[in-house]
Order: sequence, then C-alpha cells, then structure tokens
Amino acid sequence: MRATLEPTPGEPRADLDCAVTAMRGEPGSRVLDLECGGAAARLSVEAEPAPARDGFLPGQAVKIAAIRAPGAAVGAADVWLRVEAADGRLLLAAAVAARVDPPADPGWAAPFAFREAASACMVEETACGEARRGALDLQLSGGAPVRLYDGTSSPAGDEGAFMAYVEAARATLPGSGCPREFVFGLIAAR
Repeated sequence: MRATLEPTPGEPRADLDCAVTAMRGEPGSRVLDLECGGAAARLSVEAEPAPARDGFLPGQAVKIAAIRAPGAAVGAADVWLRVEAADGRLLLAAAVAARVDPPADPGWAAPFAFREAASACMVEETACGEARRGALDLQLSGGAPVRLYDGTSSPAGDEGAFMAYVEAARATLPGSGCPREFVFGLIAAR
C-alpha cells in the first residue's frame, strides 16, 4: 500500500483542511483531486489486494496530516500521512519511512497503533548488505495485536472495518549498509 500527496508540503508537519473535488479509479487504485485552502492537491492511493470499498466520497471534506522527517537514505524523506473525514473518522494512515512512528507524533494512526515486532525471518544478502524481513504489530485501542509480516495484508478493526497492509518491513543487521525500510498503512474498507 502506498499513498502519495502532491504537492508534498515543505514543512515538517502540515495539517490541511481539504475538499474532494474529483475522484477517479476504484478502491485500491484511487486518485483524489483536492482543494486545500484554495490550492489544488492530489492524493493517490494504491493498495493490493484492493478493499471492496473505501471511505472516500466526491465532495467530501477531509483533514490531512502530512508529516515529514529526514530519512535514513540520503536525499529521501520519511513520510507519514493521515486522512480523516470531517467528523474525525480515520479513512487512511500510510507511511514510507525508516521508522514506524514520526519523531513527535506516536499517535498518528489512532485509534490504531503500529509497532515493530520481532522477526524470525531468514537473513537475506542484498546489494547493500544483509537485511532481514521484518514484521509490524497492529493494535486497535488496547485489543490484541495482529502481526503483519513484510508483504502481507489483513482485515483489521471491528468487523474488518479496515484493511491493513505491510508492503515492506526491512530491518538491518549490524554492519549492513542497507537502510531500514517500512512501507505500510491501513485504509477504511466500509
């Protein structure tokens, strides 16, 4: 799963009030044209497998929190996005980063929490050195965590209200030149 906001806000954190002016595609491959404070923006969402539905609607008011921090790879930023409906319902939380939580906002995916989990996966030799496939635990408001390994997805939340994805979870080993990498998120599925 990947979600991209264009243009990318220049500051470390941007809180945007937006309206969905147009919507293309279908759940799992969606492009939303937005008007945010008088400026045009675009939110692209790709998720495989696609949820049967998502929470996006034409004309809908949404709030977007975009958080950026210096990344582990030179020239790359860590990015976290949270999209919620005007009433505060979570519609999407997604990250492409070298760490699970942003530096100053561990509750960015509330009411869910992602945590890096121990992995028993084999060590793989890659072009940059040794790396290990990782895992994330996803927990809803104190409930039992669901473990998602690198390359997996699962229904999450009450009665499968969300689909959770871990596209990549890569932990590095001491002495490896490979950066840590987490590409994950969840999307409202009803």
